[in-house]
Amino acid sequence: MKFIDYNGLKEFYTISETCELFEMSKEVLREKSIQYEISPSRNEIGEGGFSKYDVRRLHNKLYYEDHTHKKEWNPWA
Repeated sequence: MKFIDYNGLKEFYTISETCELFEMSKEVLREKSIQYEISPSRNEIGEGGFSKYDVRRLHNKLYYEDHTHKKEWNPWA
């Protein structure tokens, strides 16, 4: 999972924009959203997606999920 500057995020991301931001398919985003119980919502014009807060929460979960798997190292190797 790449670094994302939270200060530069928009207030709302559609599902397609979130997929681009996280560099993942809709199916994977849906699975991760369900896994971490972060559901998409609608903005004021009815588009489905994630608020800035939810994008940050989901990114944080994915970031640490990715780094947890990389922590398996052997200092004696």
